[in-house]
Amino acid sequence: MKSTKNSQSNDLPQNDSLCDLVSPRWTRAVERCIRRFSHYFWHSSRGSAVVEFALVFPILLSLVFGIVDFGMLLTTDIATTNSVRSAARWATTHPTNWSNATSAPSNTIEGIIQNSGGLAKIPNDDNHITISYLIPGSGTATTCGQYSAAQNAFVGANGYTQSTCVVAGSLIQVAVTYTYSFATPVFIGLFPQGITLTASSTMLEEI
Repeated sequence: MKSTKNSQSNDLPQNDSLCDLVSPRWTRAVERCIRRFSHYFWHSSRGSAVVEFALVFPILLSLVFGIVDFGMLLTTDIATTNSVRSAARWATTHPTNWSNATSAPSNTIEGIIQNSGGLAKIPNDDNHITISYLIPGSGTATTCGQYSAAQNAFVGANGYTQSTCVVAGSLIQVAVTYTYSFATPVFIGLFPQGITLTASSTMLEEI
């Protein structure tokens, strides 16, 4: 009896795993099922990700371009303000250094503005650059004349001439008007005419 029990126990597999006891046909079926599920899951996830990206990307792109656009707007505004200050400071010692050239020489009041305008290419005409002269008084200063790029000459006002207006002690006011045009389509739709930037600086003529 003892030997019989031992022979029966030896007939069972000792080291086989549970998977080895499963029919190969069932194993292949399970493998096929897993592959199909993985394939479906992978392609479904990838497809939804593509759709989500397609929806979010235009918004993200507009946001990035909007940030860049506003950054350029602020940079242009700061540069324009600095250029006007530099031009007014130059005019205190060079009050009649004018030019109506499209690209004004760097030693003129208009040239200082154009060369210091940063990203902005400010046109040299009466609509964009104004150089006025004022006589200070107890109240509001009186405008005595201004330079006209159209006439390329000084134009007096209130009975003043260049010899009585452009003198030491007078005030020189330099002003710039510039229109910034957006590059982002969304902001072009909101501001089709762009945004007008203005800057002015007034200083005392020294000579």
